[in-house]
Amino acid sequence: MMNRNISRRSLLRAVGGGAALAGTAAFAAACGGGESATSADPKVVRWWDYTTDQAPVDNMLKKFMAENPDIKVERRSIPYDDTKRILLQSAGQGSLPDIVVVNNPDHQQFAELGIAEDITDRLKTWRQTDLYVQAAVQSATWNGRNYGLPQQVNCLALWYNTEALEQAKLEVPTDWASLRAAAKALTKSPRYGMAYSAPNNQSAVYQWLPTLWQAGGDLTDLGGPAANKALQFWTDLMKDGSVSREALNWSQPDIGTEFGQQRAAMMINGPFMVPTLKKDAPDLKWGVAQLPKDVAAASCLGGENYMIIKGGNVDGAWKLLEWTQKPENLVEYLKATGGLPSRSDIAGDAAWADEVSQVFVEQLKVARPRAYGTKYPEIATAVTTAIQSALSGTAPVDKALSTAATAVKPLLPK
Repeated sequence: MMNRNISRRSLLRAVGGGAALAGTAAFAAACGGGESATSADPKVVRWWDYTTDQAPVDNMLKKFMAENPDIKVERRSIPYDDTKRILLQSAGQGSLPDIVVVNNPDHQQFAELGIAEDITDRLKTWRQTDLYVQAAVQSATWNGRNYGLPQQVNCLALWYNTEALEQAKLEVPTDWASLRAAAKALTKSPRYGMAYSAPNNQSAVYQWLPTLWQAGGDLTDLGGPAANKALQFWTDLMKDGSVSREALNWSQPDIGTEFGQQRAAMMINGPFMVPTLKKDAPDLKWGVAQLPKDVAAASCLGGENYMIIKGGNVDGAWKLLEWTQKPENLVEYLKATGGLPSRSDIAGDAAWADEVSQVFVEQLKVARPRAYGTKYPEIATAVTTAIQSALSGTAPVDKALSTAATAVKPLLPK
């Protein structure tokens, strides 16, 4: 087994002070360069994920073991909200798995901490990386080295109530001006014209980033005119009465519920809402379009990555990872989960031939990753505060963004 050179300071910072870890003998030993407790048995691969729909993962792993009887995969399902905490605690205790599914904006931080295995050389030999959505590959890249591959990808698009637009004699919005006008026209109590998700967590940043990029801005210049324009646009939608103030509390599933119950005529959301809407609102007539643009078209990349753990059963984990990426296995899994095609050689499969899937596949071409370095969680906190401050009216847009820019600047990659 391999020594795990993860500094005590890095782990404490990553868990926000380390109260859950500090004081334990295991933590002290691990941070001093103790032995990893990942599986030593080359015939066992320990797998962790936070997938809520258990069947697709279970079926995939059973199929792998049937085709590879020399390897046993031991799966553990962990809660999404606790994934980072559990991983960091396990790193401190030396009890990590061999492969884990992580939220793609968290991947670079795990690479910096020394938890993730560098698979750059394996990928060069494999020679298939160019087939992937490059924004997803970028999310698993740190300091020019690759530490994972996409598990599944998604992005945001504009959802609309077909009947509501038809009754109002409106076309599907294609730019900010038509979106704001349509949102106003479609607002009729108890229905709001538009819904976005802006709670006090990273979901707000995920939802707002496309607007920032569409305006020509970026997190590297939060104090600039483009960022001000982007946040002012969101603020104006709420001031118009077109977006409920409850958006400050709503998650993406929450706005999906508002849309499904016809309390919102349009919303920003991802393909992961398709199964829910089909189940919960089977009679609702709806459509999906690319996000309205300003000076540019943009969406935000969402999804998860596979990350092999450094110091564990790397060969076994790589064999499993490579198997999951065979087109026939990947298509079967993504069809079962509603994911978008992460590789160009499967994008033409019949699984994504329907109109809704095609919109998301096209939107994926302009989706960008949240690849802002290892301090992204702290960056997102500052940006979330700015969004909430502006939307709630506790600070003007320029002041909220100026404060965020000051906090974000030292956190960005040099």
